[in-house]
Amino acid sequence: MKAPLKIYAVGDMMLGEQPLCNNFGVSRIIEQEGVDYLFDNVRSTFNGGDIVFGNLECSILDENFVNEQGSKFFCADLGIVKGLKNAHFNVLSVANNHIMEHKESMFQNTIRLLKSNNIHPVGVSNNIEIMSYNEYKIAFVAYSFIDDNISNPGYNKIRTEESILHDIQKIRSLVDLVIISIHWGSEYVPYPSPEQVRIGRTLVDAGADIILGGHPHVTQGFELYKNKLIIYSLGNFIFDHTFIPKTNESFIAEIIVTDSPVQLQVNIVPIMIRSDNFQPQVASPSQQKEIIATVDSVRNSIENHSLADYSTLIGNYEELCRKYKMAAGWNMKIHFIRNFYRYSPSSTLSMIKQYLNKRISDKI
Repeated sequence: MKAPLKIYAVGDMMLGEQPLCNNFGVSRIIEQEGVDYLFDNVRSTFNGGDIVFGNLECSILDENFVNEQGSKFFCADLGIVKGLKNAHFNVLSVANNHIMEHKESMFQNTIRLLKSNNIHPVGVSNNIEIMSYNEYKIAFVAYSFIDDNISNPGYNKIRTEESILHDIQKIRSLVDLVIISIHWGSEYVPYPSPEQVRIGRTLVDAGADIILGGHPHVTQGFELYKNKLIIYSLGNFIFDHTFIPKTNESFIAEIIVTDSPVQLQVNIVPIMIRSDNFQPQVASPSQQKEIIATVDSVRNSIENHSLADYSTLIGNYEELCRKYKMAAGWNMKIHFIRNFYRYSPSSTLSMIKQYLNKRISDKI
């Protein structure tokens, strides 16, 4: 019998900055305090993990590469690799809609840097990572359903689940465990769509053991389906989205795999992201109670229910998305107005143009 395998999984990590936090986002905290500072309150949680996983939602810049766009939005400095290693991360998804903000050369540089530091980048196009831990042979793959307006990206960007099913079929008989990271879903909505539930269960039926979802920036709960794990969204882990309150609530998933036959035990460690310095930290007892209640509520609406029942329960999902995105939009506007004086003129003009273009495209 094999020794238990312990996996820790977290959500989206953006270790640069986004336009709405230009000059006062995550990268500024790293400049002031060092990258290790971001992980100080959670690093010990990952001790003893065989796999520590997250979604890297930015490219990495080093002295050999020039940032072609002249900005550092969704781009982190070389030092973050050391911070990730010191925090015990050894598997990172690069299949997401921000990893190629700075084009192919920066993406390939990011892959090279991760590999040279013994961190597995999963989600590279036409590549399935096979790794071994505690005598388990594991296939780890990653995909993104989210469009980034980039043709021929270096990662697995998909429109349907067909390519995932094809990859599962190729490797299922060769490994003990199939783990899939998926970038999907609607931002800021705390419930998965019926389509996410359908796809997640289809992948389990095809042979997936663990599905780790991301992109919504808020948690979407999880379910055990046929004794396999589907986490619909792990939420944020490190991201300068803290002006939207619900994006600060998240959890670390502790997954323990035992052999003969494969069984999964799932524990969640509720965390809060501090709005002043973007540090994730284990939530206070009252916050833990609230986060667990939220996760359980979503889980209870999905687990052991048919897809038809869940669709009926959730109602008009488009309307649900509109409600949560409208609330998030107001938070963004308030944050922009409050911090107007902190932006450079070029950043201010760029954000106003983006906002107006989006309003026009929404009306077309």
